[in-house]
Amino acid sequence: MKKLIHEVIELDKQAQAEISLLKKEKEELFLAFKAMKKELTDKYKKDIDMQTAQLEKDADQLFLERLKAYEEKTALKEKNIQVQYEKNKDIWLKELMDFILGELS
Repeated sequence: MKKLIHEVIELDKQAQAEISLLKKEKEELFLAFKAMKKELTDKYKKDIDMQTAQLEKDADQLFLERLKAYEEKTALKEKNIQVQYEKNKDIWLKELMDFILGELS
């Protein structure tokens, strides 16, 4: 009977030691998983930050290109209006004066 109790106690000690090793292994795996998760999160965050920065740079470039095109188009229209005005101002002024004087008489 003593031998049987001693064997049960010995088996219990072995089981406790194995459980302790499994708990330690579980904790190590948990820590490794946590570190891997942080590493992946940091990597993807860097990738996202780089992509975001590139998109912002591209958007700024596109804005500047469109602004330049708009300014060139506006300058051309302004020049055409100025040319048209210089070309026709005397005629328009005469027509306006004729109209005003015609209304007064």
